[in-house]
Amino acid sequence: MAMSADQAPRLSTKANCLSLEPRLAHEGGPFDEVECPAGLFWLTPKHNNDHSEIRHIRILPTTDEILCKRRPFIPTKDAQGGINERRGKARMLDVQFRQLRYDTLAPVIDACYHASQHLASSLTEPVLSDYEVRQHTVQGTAYSLFRDVRLEDSRFEPDGIHLRLSFACPAHLRQKRMLTSGHFESGMLMALIGLDSKSTLSTAFLTVEMCQSTLSMKPITGNHLRASVVASFVESSDTDTIRRTLCGLKGLLDKEKFIIVEFPKVLVAGFYWILKHLQFLSSTNAEIAFSNSIAPLSSSHLEQIAPPAYTDCSTSSFDLGILQGAAPSDGRTSLHIDPGYMSLKPEQQQMIIGSVCSTTTLDHGQATALCENLSRGLAFTQGPPGTGKTFLGVSLAKVILKHAPRKPILVACMTNHALDNFLGDLVKQGITKIARIGSGSKEEWIDKYTLPSIRKKFDKGDKSMAQKARKDKAYNAVQSLWNQGTSWCESLNSHTLTWAAVADHLKVRHPYAYSDFSRYESPSEQKASDIRRGRSEMGGYAFEHWSTGKDLKDTEEFSRDVGSFFNKDTSQAQSASESSHSGSSSPNLSQNPPHVPIAYPYDDLGQSIWSMPMDVRAAWMTRWRSELNASDPVDKLVEIHRRYLEAKRLKRGLLDASDAKGLATQEVIGLTTTACAKYWPMLKTLNLETLICEEAGEVSEAQTITTLLPSIKHAIFIGDPLQLRPQVNQSSLSVETPYGARYRLDESLFERMVMPRAPSERPFPVSRLDLQRRMHPDVAQLLRATLYPYLKDHPSTSHLPVAGMAHRTFWLDHQEPEDIRNPLLLSARSYSNAFECAMICELVRYLLNTNDFGSGEIAILVPYSQQLACLKEKLTGTRACSIALSEKDKEDLIAMGLLDESEQSHFKTDVEVSPMVRLATIDGFQGEEAKPTLKPGADSELLLRPIVRGTPNSRKPSLSLTNFKTSWPAMNHAPIYLYADMAVPTLAMNLYFMTGWFVRSLAAND
Repeated sequence: MAMSADQAPRLSTKANCLSLEPRLAHEGGPFDEVECPAGLFWLTPKHNNDHSEIRHIRILPTTDEILCKRRPFIPTKDAQGGINERRGKARMLDVQFRQLRYDTLAPVIDACYHASQHLASSLTEPVLSDYEVRQHTVQGTAYSLFRDVRLEDSRFEPDGIHLRLSFACPAHLRQKRMLTSGHFESGMLMALIGLDSKSTLSTAFLTVEMCQSTLSMKPITGNHLRASVVASFVESSDTDTIRRTLCGLKGLLDKEKFIIVEFPKVLVAGFYWILKHLQFLSSTNAEIAFSNSIAPLSSSHLEQIAPPAYTDCSTSSFDLGILQGAAPSDGRTSLHIDPGYMSLKPEQQQMIIGSVCSTTTLDHGQATALCENLSRGLAFTQGPPGTGKTFLGVSLAKVILKHAPRKPILVACMTNHALDNFLGDLVKQGITKIARIGSGSKEEWIDKYTLPSIRKKFDKGDKSMAQKARKDKAYNAVQSLWNQGTSWCESLNSHTLTWAAVADHLKVRHPYAYSDFSRYESPSEQKASDIRRGRSEMGGYAFEHWSTGKDLKDTEEFSRDVGSFFNKDTSQAQSASESSHSGSSSPNLSQNPPHVPIAYPYDDLGQSIWSMPMDVRAAWMTRWRSELNASDPVDKLVEIHRRYLEAKRLKRGLLDASDAKGLATQEVIGLTTTACAKYWPMLKTLNLETLICEEAGEVSEAQTITTLLPSIKHAIFIGDPLQLRPQVNQSSLSVETPYGARYRLDESLFERMVMPRAPSERPFPVSRLDLQRRMHPDVAQLLRATLYPYLKDHPSTSHLPVAGMAHRTFWLDHQEPEDIRNPLLLSARSYSNAFECAMICELVRYLLNTNDFGSGEIAILVPYSQQLACLKEKLTGTRACSIALSEKDKEDLIAMGLLDESEQSHFKTDVEVSPMVRLATIDGFQGEEAKPTLKPGADSELLLRPIVRGTPNSRKPSLSLTNFKTSWPAMNHAPIYLYADMAVPTLAMNLYFMTGWFVRSLAAND
């Protein structure tokens, strides 16, 4: 029986426990093909996070889930397959959530289990000051493990509780080396795993905020042996985990030993907001635009393709005058496109397209796509490399804004780089009323278009008194709770008794003492600032003064101490004291005559608190501390944290409402698909009607869903599913593997709609761009021979001959086998060919010596990390050039032991690479495309592509139709391509060496 939305799941699982035996991969595949979560078929759940409804699943794995050895249930993508009975939108959300969560967190679970085995086996071992950080599981997951973890202090930051965790720092990461090692980068995921004396395992997931080296920690630790990381809880609303973690770190539970597990390049924002949004859509049954088209209940429920719902076919039309430049001088009116264009006869459509081509700068393919996109509510446009996809998107935006200027257009891209490029083109076309949401841009020109800048301009307008009062109330509530949280963090960190910890106890047990301490602070009678008002609620001025052995000899000394409490200088405190009678914000000390005993009875303490000598005061503080519950500071801090998050939520709602008014005045709102998930509630209030999504072929289906706001009536997706697919971590979910073909997480919504795999599914209409302006015709011929038979070349692509080379494309056949691998090394899973490395290096030297190529005009792509390491070693051994490696490739080389951590800073990533040879694996090249400082391929004049091949009877060459497509962005401008293999000739570009095996493979795939 299905549970209602407000029912909490109650699970009963068999005990999952930690074993010290290696955790091997499951035979027959990683997923359960028979069992499903509890509730679908009333089966026993595998662990306490195994739920039939995705809204009940915790995004980060629980400890019980980490310990579970049974295969998870992952539904297939095909509606006919598997045992999941859901259909339509519910099934789409369920499939996307479970697949994306597994793809991201399966390595996290594997690493946490392996790290827990390390922790369990080392409980009785002495703490080592030097150890190996890099670890690998039996299944090949790489992670970093840091030992001997301690809580240095807690902090209350704008997003809640932060922890500073110190750990034993290995020798090779001490001094400043930790800061350049790539460890603990801001925003990355880490786990804190604890094991107590009763063999109870605990897990908390945190987001890295900052890293501190051994040099920074020396004032605290007194040595250079410990570094630290400041981190926040990923699930900040999970107060149970926060309380349990704080109690464990403070030693309030059974003696517990902790380790930190760092996951390389797992960015929390990269998956958390998408998964959270899918849960929200599932739990609220929120509307998704065009759900009947993208997730029909059955093939008979397919939605008919109609013009945008905001148009009226009988009276409305799109004015293309904005694309025609100056108004026609012969009296002709500007060209208009009727939303009912698709219902016209083919000859009528061609007449309109001809007019568009003759009066605008659009070519025939772009003009056709423009007309079709304007007349389809849900539109897809495919464009091969260099065919002007962004140009088409900008043209569509200009026409739609002229037609319906009342509401902004939503522009969504997968990467910050693509988004900034698109918005930059809009600005060049005169569209300057744009808002850029999110903080991922590295472009300086975008600053004035960001949400904070727009907020600043919009806030200058007049506001009603009621609005201002609501805003002030919300801000004051957040500030007050923040200050209380700060006080409780100080109490938790302190080794001495603090007022925050003892106040409630004194109020009950020693009310006269409490009254005397608190009577010196009367914030209600002062015009205190928000900070002082919050601190006054916690009190502490008189108690801190008293606990250090001071008395009331004079009010000026007390005022100076109060000033110090506020982090004010002495002169400010004295000034505040002098003005206390006139309503200043310093504590009211006029009622405190010096040297006069307080006239309250102190039967419970025996004497006035101010007449006690220091030893008596210390004795009372020791007694009060013993009377307190040790966990009280933790409980109070966690409760303040909970209330603070609620107050921030209310404040965020007011801020979003204000931001929404400012955004509604813009013409274009641009953001990444991840930001779209994060800011979805605010975007929903704007009732946006038009969406333009660029790079749609690279955007995962889960990310695409976040862009389809309920109010969207016109969705335009522009991309090319034949180039780069969405990236996945698990090959078992990839369409490229036989096992993953049923799951296809790397199949975008674009590809699924226009290129359905099931014969029974009807492909959605797609517009195609057909004139490329980037590649030389010799290069473009390769693409025509494989997947773009309709591709045409613009006359401007006929480049001059390449200096030093007879042809633009080359195929090199050689018979040199790949290098012998050592099965005992981590790099045994990779391949290299020394002959190809030597050949490539000599070719690079030759081309550089011609003086017609700079090193920044050469890019080398390789299929394997081992080959990358071989080329890196040979190229860095010469003065001919410098090497630029991508961040992903550096991380892979370090994980495989092919690059030392101390060496990695020698290879640039976040700098302009114009004077450097660009060296990358295919996967690393794809991952670095978005970095604006790298621009791989787009500026490269020469692309060299060694393949690495074994013997003809061994494994297949690395180059397939799939990973060859990944190289296409690099081919856009490069006039020379080289492909090398040891079989028979295959493939070439502007200098391309390849072999016949690839040609046969392309023919088979085609």
